[in-house]
Amino acid sequence: MVHFMIDWENIQHNGLRGSRYLKPSDNITIFYSKACNQIEQGDLQEILNSGCTLELCRLVNPGKNALDHYISSRIGTLFGSGYSGDVAIISRDKGFQAVQDYWRHCVKPSRNIVIRPNIESGIVSLNENTERRRQIQQEMKIVNMEEEFEKYKEEQRIRSELKKLFADTAYQESVNLIMDIVKNNKKQSKVVYLNTLKQFGKKDGLEIYRKLRQWSNEYNITSR
Repeated sequence: MVHFMIDWENIQHNGLRGSRYLKPSDNITIFYSKACNQIEQGDLQEILNSGCTLELCRLVNPGKNALDHYISSRIGTLFGSGYSGDVAIISRDKGFQAVQDYWRHCVKPSRNIVIRPNIESGIVSLNENTERRRQIQQEMKIVNMEEEFEKYKEEQRIRSELKKLFADTAYQESVNLIMDIVKNNKKQSKVVYLNTLKQFGKKDGLEIYRKLRQWSNEYNITSR
């Protein structure tokens, strides 16, 4: 469970990046004002679809740093009620560093608060041992654009040859599934064999695999 405190005036749409990773156990509170009370329908729907608990907290009286004080007060209320889990403040306001410092260094036991510009980076910073964090880290990984483009071109070439290989057969509509098997297991003929049978059944799987053996020289897909 994570409580996300959204400083809406500060981050708005960009702060919701990663909302597709929200879980039903999460809570998200959007702190906003009358002057800044709009949200893109797609962003809101993504939050609702996650099944998480959503709350809205509207500023009553405008004032300097008023929403910041609302967020700080809400965190105090939350921890004061006995909550001992994680809190992610979604904001670019550096003033929240004082809130983090207080709960990290001035109370016993300490509480974990991270301050990040969006939900996605907030999840990563929390260091939770979850599949969603690993998935985000993978997607945020920096890669060489030219190397990835070469991989893309190779996959396109393989896909084109598979379409030719299975054209006018009962499997021409299954090329994408066959492509996944070949792409992920180029050098492992036994794995290709087993996955083909698992995906398509013994009869069809054997027929597909026999066709794939035509690639044995180039892709190391040899007989079992």
